[in-house]
Amino acid sequence: MGFSSSSFQERLGFFITTHALSLVLLINSVLISSCSAWTCSSESEDALLGFKQMLIDPEGLLAEWVQGTNCCTWPYVTCRASDGAVIALSITGSAHPNQQPYRNKNYSISNFGSTLADLKDLEMMQLQWIFFNSPIPSTWGNSFSDNLTVITVNDCNLESSIPSNLGDISNLQHLDLQSNYLTGTIPQQLCNLRHLVYLDVSYNDLQSGAVPSCLNKPGLYLSTGDQEVGLSPNHGARSQRIITSTFFLSSFFGASASVLLLFLVN
Repeated sequence: MGFSSSSFQERLGFFITTHALSLVLLINSVLISSCSAWTCSSESEDALLGFKQMLIDPEGLLAEWVQGTNCCTWPYVTCRASDGAVIALSITGSAHPNQQPYRNKNYSISNFGSTLADLKDLEMMQLQWIFFNSPIPSTWGNSFSDNLTVITVNDCNLESSIPSNLGDISNLQHLDLQSNYLTGTIPQQLCNLRHLVYLDVSYNDLQSGAVPSCLNKPGLYLSTGDQEVGLSPNHGARSQRIITSTFFLSSFFGASASVLLLFLVN
């Protein structure tokens, strides 16, 4: 019994989208342990250690981040094969009850996370259950590279308003700030993000209905907690899988692989 080319395309696209990240991370772990050429720069090491120094980390999440060692071998850090540049940071902390005292939004940390903007080649940043207890650093919009496509910061006690200069990260595709203490409105400047396909600011303390009309557009999944606009949540999750998979495929196998994936899943 035959099947249509569109059915094959959908199945192949689903398989690649579901398994590409795991496969590439496995390749990453094998290569990084055997290739000493992947050495991060002193600037990247300083940026990561600056983040660690201010982190509330009673469980030793970043205990292996030690000065003078190759940060490309540190957990949660991904480096580019060609030059050792840090291109991805993905850290999930603990939601254990013992951590709850540190989640008090009155437990303030000044400028926490600001040094991450010194990672000039960063393309993906995903943080969850990391205790910022402070506003989103203003340096993120001013200093992050235009290569950055994904920002996910969930359950991190972010507070105050969303900085308007996040709209200056020109190639940002995915911005997920859900489950924090953010207040105010969604800044109009986010409309400058021409490649944005996913925006989630739900479970914050934003003003109800404070959505710029320019964000109500086709191709964008938007969740503010009191409304979902545009595409379905399943499309939003699918978009994240595609962005993640194409990011890692292009990092290790070149742009042609990521183009092939986008062709198969669209």
